[in-house]
Amino acid sequence: MTKFDELCAKLKEIFELDKPELDFGIYRIIHTRAKEINAFLETRLAQKVKAALAGNSAAEKAVLEKDLNDAIAQAKALGADPNVLPKVQELKAKIAAIGVDEDAEASVYSHLLDFFSRYYDAGDFVSKRRYKDGVYAIPYAGEEVKLHWANADQYYIKSGENFQNYSFKLDDGARVSFKLVTAETAKDNIKDNDAVRCFVLWNPDEAANVEDEERAASLPKTILEDVNGELVVYFQYLKFKKGTKQADLIKDAQEKIAIALGQQKLLIKYNVLALAPTEKEKKRTVLGKHLQQYVAKNTSDYFIHKDLRGFLTRELDFYIKNEMMHLDDVMSAESFKVIEQNLRKIQAVRTIATELITFMAQLEDFQKKLWLKKKFVTQCDYCITMDRVPEDLRAEVLVNTAQQEEWKKLGFETKPTNDLFAQDAIDARMVDTKFFSEEFKAKLLAAIPDIDEQCDGLLIHGDNFQGLRLVRRRYGQSVDFSYIDPPYNTTEGEFI
Repeated sequence: MTKFDELCAKLKEIFELDKPELDFGIYRIIHTRAKEINAFLETRLAQKVKAALAGNSAAEKAVLEKDLNDAIAQAKALGADPNVLPKVQELKAKIAAIGVDEDAEASVYSHLLDFFSRYYDAGDFVSKRRYKDGVYAIPYAGEEVKLHWANADQYYIKSGENFQNYSFKLDDGARVSFKLVTAETAKDNIKDNDAVRCFVLWNPDEAANVEDEERAASLPKTILEDVNGELVVYFQYLKFKKGTKQADLIKDAQEKIAIALGQQKLLIKYNVLALAPTEKEKKRTVLGKHLQQYVAKNTSDYFIHKDLRGFLTRELDFYIKNEMMHLDDVMSAESFKVIEQNLRKIQAVRTIATELITFMAQLEDFQKKLWLKKKFVTQCDYCITMDRVPEDLRAEVLVNTAQQEEWKKLGFETKPTNDLFAQDAIDARMVDTKFFSEEFKAKLLAAIPDIDEQCDGLLIHGDNFQGLRLVRRRYGQSVDFSYIDPPYNTTEGEFI
């Protein structure tokens, strides 16, 4: 494989063109630009490198031709034959040798591959500003204090381990669902260092290991079944030895599902083995496609860079100066000569890398816009002490069955008594508006003046980033300290 092939393979990985099986979220946007990106990588990339090197060659040729004309003129002025002068012969040889050097071309591809590989890791761009072997430099703009971590300029998007059920329809309208029966996750915020967690088909024998008899009885007795005209396939999320590949488990799951469908004579009703090929996977089935998406949707953690264009442009400057120009050795005459020879390659690398960075930044900026888009509040309720409930609304509160059940769970007496409205009977009770109609809620909230000022607690259920943005907007001037996540991989039991 040539350096050009390696570079194209890496760039397709970065642009995630190697995942045609995923057609949700940002992948749909990527696929709409796939044709344009592929055309650039497979055709225009090589053309641009040749043009960049040739353009520099033309400039070098012009300089040499001027020197040659000057040398010839000097020779004629002295009455000598120009063609026999060593300098003239040397200049002619240099001009004849000028062209697009294949070694220089390969070197450009190699540097581009090295640069983008350095800053890209498993789907994300991370800061790895290597000063020299074993030494990294921290970008620093002269601040009095610089606190640095590798992902300081990125949003961390933790979408992993959502464990949401997954459904899809076949071409004939038949419905298929993947449902998770059990899941083993890391405990106490301790990450797995010597293991991986993967999705695998449900093993009915696992029911024997469940101590709760009622729970064991409710577990599926097979890996799949036809439930009210819907094919339901059961999965579990387990811990495996490090090195286990989810792709291998998906392949195994497909084989077992196909066998089970055949045994239960469900293949005609649920044609999940119909082909849904991609350029990379010619024999991929509909089942395989959705298994890949099910796993990807539930286990993907990634970062979105806040300013990918600025970040990669700065790092490109650093890479060129540190890896291509070798400024540490600039005082050496030999190294200075090498720098001169590398100027053509440097310009080509900068030109091509800048265009690739523009492509990448467009996709990353789109993801950032989606992430920063304000999310809707889907539900908002209040917990209000009974002493704040107006007299004309109390009767409706006290006959609400759902509210009574909630009080019962909390240990409060719910049976009606003659003293039901006594102060000591109602003080300790909390009315939760989620148990009431929107009309009742509106009346109750309208009856309480300055309700925001009276609220002495706020519980947000949702994404932590969006929740913190809300808190910053609403309570930014009153929050003294925010503690959102304990340290990982620590043996300490308490944190200050």
